[in-house]
Amino acid sequence: MRPAARIQTTIELLAEVLESSLPMDRVVTNYLRARRFIGSGDRRDINARVYGVIRALCRLDWWTLQAGLEGDSRSQVFAYCLLSEGLKVSDLDAFCDGGQHSPEPLSSFEGEALATLEGFGLDHPDMPPAVLGELPDWLFSLFEQQYGAEQARIEVAGLKGEASIDLRINSLRSKRDEVLEQLVSDGIACEKTSHSPWGLRVEGRTTLGNSRAYREGLVEVQDEGSQMIALLCDARPGMSVIDLCAGAGGKTLALAASMDNDGDLVAMDVDPKRLQRAEPRVSKAGVEIVRYARLDKATLRGFAALGFDRVLVDAPCSGSGTWRRQPDARLHLTRERLDHYRSLQLSVLDQAAPCVKPGGRLIYATCSLLDEENSLQIAAFLKKHPDFSQLDARQIWQSIGGKSCPFDGPAMQLTPAQHGLDGFFCTVLEKKS
Repeated sequence: MRPAARIQTTIELLAEVLESSLPMDRVVTNYLRARRFIGSGDRRDINARVYGVIRALCRLDWWTLQAGLEGDSRSQVFAYCLLSEGLKVSDLDAFCDGGQHSPEPLSSFEGEALATLEGFGLDHPDMPPAVLGELPDWLFSLFEQQYGAEQARIEVAGLKGEASIDLRINSLRSKRDEVLEQLVSDGIACEKTSHSPWGLRVEGRTTLGNSRAYREGLVEVQDEGSQMIALLCDARPGMSVIDLCAGAGGKTLALAASMDNDGDLVAMDVDPKRLQRAEPRVSKAGVEIVRYARLDKATLRGFAALGFDRVLVDAPCSGSGTWRRQPDARLHLTRERLDHYRSLQLSVLDQAAPCVKPGGRLIYATCSLLDEENSLQIAAFLKKHPDFSQLDARQIWQSIGGKSCPFDGPAMQLTPAQHGLDGFFCTVLEKKS
């Protein structure tokens, strides 16, 4: 494709992303899959530019407003080309020749307005902190209330970059050093993660499907912080464990490895289709102890009668800790939706509590950075359930042989700014004997 066609395709794809209620990665995949004539190099360029625009959308809208431009995908992409890629208006003018698959020619007003952006970068000292942080005002205020003004800016800045690709080795089938060696031999550069003994971090971008280790189930894609949640569950061989909101089974697989494929592990979810996606992953990994159950009140009543050693509640949440991977998600979060998540979290905790046997543990986790979904939810739960108490996650980390504890406080809170990982919260509650 010519550069002009790449830019026009970016404009069209960005418009679809902004208009759709679907996650951005699905919109992009569907768009490109329907246009198989687009080559791999073109796809990489278009994909990178679309994601770049979404990561900088608040700042781009600020700039286009200053210039008096329409806040549409055309202006946003042109502004991104000038402010982030260093193009000049003369370059855009050459691309906008009105030919087939090219953008329409620049109007005289567009050219003059865009010229006011030349020589600047994405950031500007006159931008409000929320705009610099790529957040709506109400959401940035939550960060300020929680972290203080200066730290809030640091935390939200950490959400603007790109996340690494982390892998969890399947310890049921291989050792980390062996998998690392095999990946490197397949041309995938990796290094060991700092905290998880199961983790490998991929250097740069690559296609994992080309690796024999990935095809044979020796590794799974899983952020190191997510692996640390599974480690804090301290699930051991012979235990009975529920992964209450299992989804596609990422943490289920990690728990099975921690249990050494010995015990009773139940993967539950309200959506049977998610569990169906988990089944082939479980089979490929050689895990034999997983059974599946739909998350509903009748099933939970039966499990409450049995009592389990560990119940993991990986609760539905805002996903604010994963916005590096899903930069469009912050655009869809509203105050009403956040309140819905908070109500749902308390409901799931209440339903999970009876399934924990005396002396057992309830592990609550989110991929959120917000106290409203994390520590405040635990405080509300403990007030309502005095038969539970909070354990110190730092002591659990030490007891399972973890290296120097990377988090402060009795609960684990990871943030991209402080730890370079996705943002995760995890606390461990024990039911009194």
